[in-house]
Amino acid sequence: MADQRETYAGCEILIENDTSLTINGKMIEYTHDGNKNSWYSKYLPYTDYPSLIELARAIARDTVEFSSGTQ
Repeated sequence: MADQRETYAGCEILIENDTSLTINGKMIEYTHDGNKNSWYSKYLPYTDYPSLIELARAIARDTVEFSSGTQ
């Protein structure tokens, strides 16, 4: 898969070949569950997402570290 870059909720998201995720330049650790084909991260525990970009958007939107507090 090619690199994917977008600005979402005021954050710059960069996914490189589904192997590296950064938000505003910070490396985000995540896990891919191949059995369920879902993605999750310690930033949003107990929640999984059907794609890495959807996980990144949720982190940007819903975590204190990245969210601007305006929704």
